[in-house]
Amino acid sequence: MIAVIAFLLATAFPSQSRTSWMRPEAFHLAIGMSRADALKRLEDGGWKTKPGKDTTQLVVDYTDERSMTLGFDRDRLSSIRFELFQVLPKIHGAFDEEKAYLKSKLGRPKRTKSKSVVLYENVLPNVMVVVSADPKSVQGQQGVGMLVVRYFDPVKVNKEGER
Repeated sequence: MIAVIAFLLATAFPSQSRTSWMRPEAFHLAIGMSRADALKRLEDGGWKTKPGKDTTQLVVDYTDERSMTLGFDRDRLSSIRFELFQVLPKIHGAFDEEKAYLKSKLGRPKRTKSKSVVLYENVLPNVMVVVSADPKSVQGQQGVGMLVVRYFDPVKVNKEGER
């Protein structure tokens, strides 16, 4: 009996959070790390990558409704974009959950005119959260919304290596 209780206490219970996976630390990643280190961390975690839209991107399909896209600039991790697809009523709850988490961690976001965008540009890396939940859009007509959380380095490097 004691062994069963110890096993249950040692076993990780599934998180009730819909967005806790949408953070770099969940994958042991950090903006600025080398491409090789990022790939090793993902491989060590058992994650499979596939090519993105070009050679600067890699994609991890977390589940059918969750994905992560890594962006690289000069072989450094410059952005991590998390995408969550859910039915429209649920996507609003996920957006609210992520806004509350970021507010507790980073404080108030930058004021924007949009109610579907949250932006933190006073921290590094910058963080942007966008919800697409328009029932008139192509996805919305199918009852699906999308939440995107992007962590990124705001400084772009040009082709000559200058910032």
